[in-house]
Amino acid sequence: MPKVSDLRIKIQNGTTNTCVAVWEFKEETKSTTTTTSGGGSVKNGDLVSISENATYYNGVAIPAWVKNQKWYIIELSGDRAVLGKNESGTNNIASPINVKYLSNGSSDSSASTTTTITETSEYTKTLDHYKVTWQYDTGDGIWFMGNTSDVTEKYATYTPPSNAGRIKVKVLPVAQTHEVNEEQVAYWNGTESELIYSATAMPPEKPSTPTVQIDKYRLTASLENISDPRADKIRFEVCTDKKVINTGIVNVSIRRATYSCNVESGAQYRVRAQSINLDHRSFVYGEWSDYSNRIGTIPSAPAGITLCQATSKTSVRLEWSNVSSAESYDIEYTTESKYFDNSDQTSVISDIAYNHFEVTGLETGREYFFRVRAVNAQGDSGWTGVVSVVIGKEPAAPTTWSSTTTVVTGEKLSLYWVHNSEDGSNQTYAELELYFNGTKETKTIQSADPEQNKTNSYVIDTSAMTEGSTLQWRVRTAGVTKAFGEWSVQRTIDVYAPATLSLSMTDAQGVSLEELSTFPFYIQALSGPKTQSPVSYHLSVKSNEIYETVDQVGNSKLVNKDEEVFSRYFDTSEPLLVEMSAGNIDLENNISYTVTCVVSMNSGLTCTESLTFRVNWQDVTYEPDAEIGINSDACVAYIRPYCVDDNGDIIEDAVLSVYRRAYDGSFTELATGLMNGTNVHITDPHPALDYARYRIVATSKANGSVSYYDPPGYPIHCESIILQWDEAWSSFETGNSDAMASPAWAGSLLKLPYNIDVADDNDMDVTLVKYAGRKNPVSYYGTQQGIASTWNVVIPKKDTETLYAIRRLAIWAGDVYVREPHGSGYWAHVKVSYSLKHTELTVPVTLSITRVEGGI
Repeated sequence: MPKVSDLRIKIQNGTTNTCVAVWEFKEETKSTTTTTSGGGSVKNGDLVSISENATYYNGVAIPAWVKNQKWYIIELSGDRAVLGKNESGTNNIASPINVKYLSNGSSDSSASTTTTITETSEYTKTLDHYKVTWQYDTGDGIWFMGNTSDVTEKYATYTPPSNAGRIKVKVLPVAQTHEVNEEQVAYWNGTESELIYSATAMPPEKPSTPTVQIDKYRLTASLENISDPRADKIRFEVCTDKKVINTGIVNVSIRRATYSCNVESGAQYRVRAQSINLDHRSFVYGEWSDYSNRIGTIPSAPAGITLCQATSKTSVRLEWSNVSSAESYDIEYTTESKYFDNSDQTSVISDIAYNHFEVTGLETGREYFFRVRAVNAQGDSGWTGVVSVVIGKEPAAPTTWSSTTTVVTGEKLSLYWVHNSEDGSNQTYAELELYFNGTKETKTIQSADPEQNKTNSYVIDTSAMTEGSTLQWRVRTAGVTKAFGEWSVQRTIDVYAPATLSLSMTDAQGVSLEELSTFPFYIQALSGPKTQSPVSYHLSVKSNEIYETVDQVGNSKLVNKDEEVFSRYFDTSEPLLVEMSAGNIDLENNISYTVTCVVSMNSGLTCTESLTFRVNWQDVTYEPDAEIGINSDACVAYIRPYCVDDNGDIIEDAVLSVYRRAYDGSFTELATGLMNGTNVHITDPHPALDYARYRIVATSKANGSVSYYDPPGYPIHCESIILQWDEAWSSFETGNSDAMASPAWAGSLLKLPYNIDVADDNDMDVTLVKYAGRKNPVSYYGTQQGIASTWNVVIPKKDTETLYAIRRLAIWAGDVYVREPHGSGYWAHVKVSYSLKHTELTVPVTLSITRVEGGI
């Protein structure tokens, strides 16, 4: 919506307390240049010829058939001319070209004339006045009304009272009105801009460096002997070297400010401070102080023991995560975990300088339990979790897998396994058993680096294998005792020929494409070999560049590099042929895209192929429009969308869509894919009861470009509440715009014109979580809004038609569309309750309404 820009407030020259607000509003400046080129001057509307060596304005080559014809200039700006229709009127290329390549056949000498024209925008043309509102605040946080005026100039003045500390100005542009449906409707709705001005606030001085102390996990920062009278509060900021971890604002009392917070162990902290001056309850901040020196806490406990393995029959190697603030480490171990913290039957090794150690002198065949802690000058950390190991036990069966379960002949096949140690020791030997088409082969493998526990592998060359062969394998391992454990499960691998895929992109005539100039185009994929069959295809189109475009509704969106603009699976065993058009893909001009197809074969193999193309078509911009009518009895709207060119001719390339604009800014699809010029009327059964608002979208069949138009709100002003259910509506065609081929509403409609009491209830999906160290809980919001309402109405007992509709609504097992006069409408679950008393002349009815997801 239009609003003023560059809003400013200053003291008027020659005064001491008179404020003047100035602003700007929309205005456009254009330069028009008429240039002489070739054999004579060219100007807008001329019929011109194109020179032989010409290219388009962006350097793209011009086809020969275009150069061989004469074209009319439809737009001229500087050296850039836009060519429209040819001399015969059979083609319209709407393409820019440099005027130096054009000639109109006259013999005038070369010359150019530039004219600068200031054009008024549509908003400025229909501007009526500006509404200016002044307010002031005396220091208690309450804004008092100062002055309101309507001005036509782009400035306004105001003299505030002597006790005003802050001044606020609001400027709203107001449009002229025109008559619609016997009512004055504004051409547009402006947006109010505001600005706050304070001339009394002064920033406080820079404070000294805070004093910081840490007692275990509690940090205390303080400032002493504060001398600045404007320092009403102090803000402290606690941070590590990487990020801010806590902030707090405290009052200054007796020239002193102190702040405390909890901190985590194992880190270095520093603090800085900032003075705050209270100006009419607004904070005016001064400069930050210097940071304090770094101060640390006791070390944090190691994250855990990462390695516990037997290195011999009497020793175990331990490794644990490093703690940056630790000066040394302690290891505690025992033969029973229950001895920790409860007895003296444990052993402790202290002053370990690194995060690894080998414990020796242990007994073979026994289980030992270990834990570790970090130590520095501040104290000891907590212990890690307990780990254990049994020394000298044979390993379990290894965990096995392969690089693939279906291998292609000629490719290398990798067999993998992991040594599952029972005593934590590394693998020393492995025994691999292979069966190729029933022939057994056994290989004994010695580990080259027994100190490093890792995934083991064995590579097989499959070049001698033929398609249809099978390979079976299993493995067992040995640890520090050199004794082999159990065999792994036996796995089978099938051998196949490699899968192939041929991918191509063609136009409607089957000609191969590398540059796309129009829709539709076709993507073909053919898989092989014949001994395998495709199971499915996945086709995707990704952008190779980042760009901004509009979606099918007309909203702006950003497409990132490598973002998919098309993705679809096809479950078929036949060759793939996909038609791409404006209906299933949105492409942008002058952008490169990559098509990728992945085929999955019944052998389990896959094959991927890609191709790249660039979009190069003529961008078009349409101006769709619509005729809107209202049925006051049924409260439904009729929309006839259309799109014509400057001559009033129907644009056959345009496909139209109609969307309803809701009160919350969302869009609801009413109809899409409408052919332009077929005199199609769309019935909206649920327009808002205050104003009917719509968006008309025109999509080009040739290149998918989207244009849209939002007609002004059409007044309805229905004072009743309306409920509709069992919806049945359709679009219809007619040669006579006054006659409808189908009724506007074929379901049930209940209109309640009586006085109704409405009570709304909104239950947001929110969880409030309390955290230690925080004064207030933290909110986590979900997606459910929980909109509910209760409507109470009293119906005359003699209104039998309304009572009959209420009875049918009470037993309706489905959703109901509800609307009220203020513009809101939605699908809801409606519960009806009422009572009939023989002594009363009215019937009280209660409608309990809960909003649900629904259609149009």
